[in-house]
Amino acid sequence: MSTGKWLWISLWRYILTALLACVAAASVLPALGDGPFAEEFALGIGVALVSVPLLTIATMFVIVLLAGRRFEPPTGGPQRIRGGWMVVLPLVPLLPVGLLMPLQYLIMVGAQLAYVIWVLPCDDARDTANVLRSLADPAVPAQQRARTARAVAELRTRPVVEALVLAAADEEPEVADAALESLSAIWQHDGVVGEDLLLRLPPQDQDRVRALGIKIRTPW
Repeated sequence: MSTGKWLWISLWRYILTALLACVAAASVLPALGDGPFAEEFALGIGVALVSVPLLTIATMFVIVLLAGRRFEPPTGGPQRIRGGWMVVLPLVPLLPVGLLMPLQYLIMVGAQLAYVIWVLPCDDARDTANVLRSLADPAVPAQQRARTARAVAELRTRPVVEALVLAAADEEPEVADAALESLSAIWQHDGVVGEDLLLRLPPQDQDRVRALGIKIRTPW
């Protein structure tokens, strides 16, 4: 999906998540206060009406910065986007409030984490994962797989590199050359290559990578 659509969906999902969290936090407030339920709950809702817009603006600023990473395939971690933990940063300035209302603060922290683990759209990441699987699919035309191998080089993530390493040993020379070309570009950009990945390449390709003068790092 386009960046604009992804951000729009992310915005509405965050607003719903934040509102639910604020209602939960406001519901806890009467149990901890000494006043009547209605007054305490109204106070909590009032705080929510102020905090939700501010948190939304701050969180979406972080999401905008991470938007380019939405295409990266999952790495096995809980986050739907690399660096997603940064959505808790807007809550850091509110630490003094957390000292006064620790339970409500923890609810908001939990909501921020739930947003990035379960709510944030990850369709683009799943699409990328499917594209990487197609690199090893012999039923996909070699020309298409070669184009894919060149296109995913911009992501430079571990799953992409591992998929390209496998593609570099493909029986189709066109695919293997495109994969090695992308790997060389990634490793030259990073300035380092893991020896464990390098040794998985065919011997002649290992020599070509070593000739680039890239630093080789042992995995231990």
